[in-house]
Amino acid sequence: MARLLGAATKEFLPALAIGGFAGLRSPEIERLEWQEINLVERFIEVKKGKSKTAARRLVPITDNLAAWLGPYANCRGRVWPGGHDDFYDAQQRTAEATATETLAAVKWKTNALRHSFISYRLATVQNVNQVALEAGNSPQMIFRHYRELVRPADAKKWFAIEPSGSSSDHPTPAAATA
Repeated sequence: MARLLGAATKEFLPALAIGGFAGLRSPEIERLEWQEINLVERFIEVKKGKSKTAARRLVPITDNLAAWLGPYANCRGRVWPGGHDDFYDAQQRTAEATATETLAAVKWKTNALRHSFISYRLATVQNVNQVALEAGNSPQMIFRHYRELVRPADAKKWFAIEPSGSSSDHPTPAAATA
């Protein structure tokens, strides 16, 4: 995740962070408006007309997500300003940009960050019903697909990925541990 965040453009970074640390589906991120992100009260409102399940939900903003979104606090309009195809292209470009001489590029899978979030969140809170509410899924789906996939120690590392603070308009990861 740190490699992806480090490779993301300034425009794509908030969408990437929201996918990985709040678990929104890609189409939900594409429709998300900045005014639906409340950094003061620390939640993202996914409105019923913008969610897959047509049900409104409030997704908590974790400490690290708040740090990633902080530089964007005064933004208006859509979080992702481009269209659907542009979003897909940004995902692919970001994944390809993670390649180094010693590491292969990250392979992008549809809603992979959402799946990671759910697994890590469940390992953190140990509450299937809570994670189901936050993710807009059924408890049965969470239990069936995400239970005990991640160790709590690894979840702690995931939610510890924070910006280094080296640049206020495009934060970079402090450590590439996950």
